[in-house]
Amino acid sequence: MLQNIRDNIQGVAAKIIIGLMIVPFALYGIDFLFSGSSDTPVAVVNGEKVSQFELDQALAMQKRQLLAMMGNNIDPGLLDDAVLRRPALDSLIRQKVLLQAADEAGIAVPDSVLNQAIMQMPQFQEGGRFSSERFRQILAAQGFTPQLFRSLLRTDLLIDQLNQGVAGSTFITDVQESAAIRLGDQKRSFHYLTLDTQKFAEQISPSDEAIEAYYRENESRFKSPESVRVAYLELKIEDFYEPVAEEDIRAAYQQELEAANERTERRAAHILVEGAGDDAKAKLAEAQERIRSGESFADVAKDISDDFGSAEQGGDLGFSAGDTFPEAFESALSELEVGEVSEPVETDAGLHLVKLLEVRVPDVASLESRRADIERQLQVRAAKPRLISEVEALRDLVFNADGLDEPAKTLDLEVKQSDWLTPDQNKGLLEHPAVKAAAFNVDLREQGYNSEVIEVSPSNFVVLHPLDYKAPEVRPLEEVRDTIVASLKQQGGRELAEAAADELMASLSNGDSAESLAKKTEGVEWQVAVRASRQDSSIGEAIRRKVFQMARPEEGASGNVAETSDASGNLVVIQLTNVYDGERSLVAENRRRELLAGAQRVQANQSYNAYFASLMSRAEVKYN
Repeated sequence: MLQNIRDNIQGVAAKIIIGLMIVPFALYGIDFLFSGSSDTPVAVVNGEKVSQFELDQALAMQKRQLLAMMGNNIDPGLLDDAVLRRPALDSLIRQKVLLQAADEAGIAVPDSVLNQAIMQMPQFQEGGRFSSERFRQILAAQGFTPQLFRSLLRTDLLIDQLNQGVAGSTFITDVQESAAIRLGDQKRSFHYLTLDTQKFAEQISPSDEAIEAYYRENESRFKSPESVRVAYLELKIEDFYEPVAEEDIRAAYQQELEAANERTERRAAHILVEGAGDDAKAKLAEAQERIRSGESFADVAKDISDDFGSAEQGGDLGFSAGDTFPEAFESALSELEVGEVSEPVETDAGLHLVKLLEVRVPDVASLESRRADIERQLQVRAAKPRLISEVEALRDLVFNADGLDEPAKTLDLEVKQSDWLTPDQNKGLLEHPAVKAAAFNVDLREQGYNSEVIEVSPSNFVVLHPLDYKAPEVRPLEEVRDTIVASLKQQGGRELAEAAADELMASLSNGDSAESLAKKTEGVEWQVAVRASRQDSSIGEAIRRKVFQMARPEEGASGNVAETSDASGNLVVIQLTNVYDGERSLVAENRRRELLAGAQRVQANQSYNAYFASLMSRAEVKYN
């Protein structure tokens, strides 16, 4: 079981860390940490409670995910608890059922496997090695503590292992195997005629009357964008920078040196024996004796350690800054010299022999190479309070001011004026959405108010005052004539191509050859595919997909006909002439294995879905 988990670690890791984690798995991890809650249950699943706390956390997590995906454009109604409550509760119930099934199956995830899983995640590595600092930074950015993340991952591994167990028990019958080969290795022969819509468009010459009519009917499409000019005041932290004394720079550099020493990392290896009874102690004593006799720690770990994930690497667990492993483990590790092996250490996972492989002290650049950065940091630190004070003063001044002149005079600022701005601009002053919204705010413009002081960034603040406004106007016909002509030609060309496609399909159905039709129809290219497979990259994906959706031609018929579009938007008329089923005797062994593996995956997925449906149908669920 542990080996299967280890083999699947990378896939699970990718699922866990990319995108904030699946809501149900994440939320049950929180319940793991607070399992002693006395909240009135919102549901009971096979006698096990789902607490109000779990549901509240599930709702909070779903809201976070929705906001992360949709940002400021989200419909507030989607964040209503009344909308989210039942889906969140149902997710918790489904997960509770799965975890109960995993527990009944005796599935467990020891700390050693959990630690190895975390250390193998590429998201937490630097230079190919686990970095505890990076681990903490990433989790903090996602809003998780290390303890919570470990719980989340343990839960996901439990359910993933349950899935793997069900999937691993499935098999395919001879009939399914034959069908997989017959359909998966099926090949098809067909003709296809590509109608270049651009060439058909070139045949269209819109009249002046058609251009004018299109212009009148679509005036809203040809309006110039609204535009504004604004006055603005800007406060930047750089405006408050002052020279930094040399002794302050040196003192800050000394603090960096001391902080680097505190980030010392130790690379550990261990030999784990699960359990803490006499048998486990005897087994660990045997390991100690072999090491004292001169056998390498790595060889003994490969032979004895119950942590299969690290045993293959000679027990190597990577680096820790003192908070990766259980407390007793970390304590023993911190007391070792490089190359030294500890006495037996007991944790929840069992008994360990711990070896210190390497000590890594962070490199700190020289003072001269750090000088400019340190000076800037000290300037920012000193300027920040002054900036905030000035921002607060500006907020008070512009609230009731008639324009920006008086606030600027009071704070000794320069009133700047923008060029004409349009809503499609996203650079310069309008790079920040809140500034753009204020610039085009109707109330500010009509009332002549100042905007609020807008935080563009923690070190940059802006306040606007409207100056001039140009409403959208319909652009003259001559300015947009070329655009209209292009649209009419495209529209007319598409209609011509569709009519030509209908004629080609009728002619093919009546027995005419695709090649002869292409030769006498302008803008049409003829191609033929012989025994093309589903994976034939020389044929466009849309065409292949359509071909393999078409019904098998009746014996003696000229072929079935269908229409589709290619990736460029051209129309394609297809005539399917022959279908050749895959034959076991003609399929290469590697291809046969590939087809059967695909069939096995489909069967495994169906089996797991059926298993889950069975669990849910038998579950006793009570909603409160």
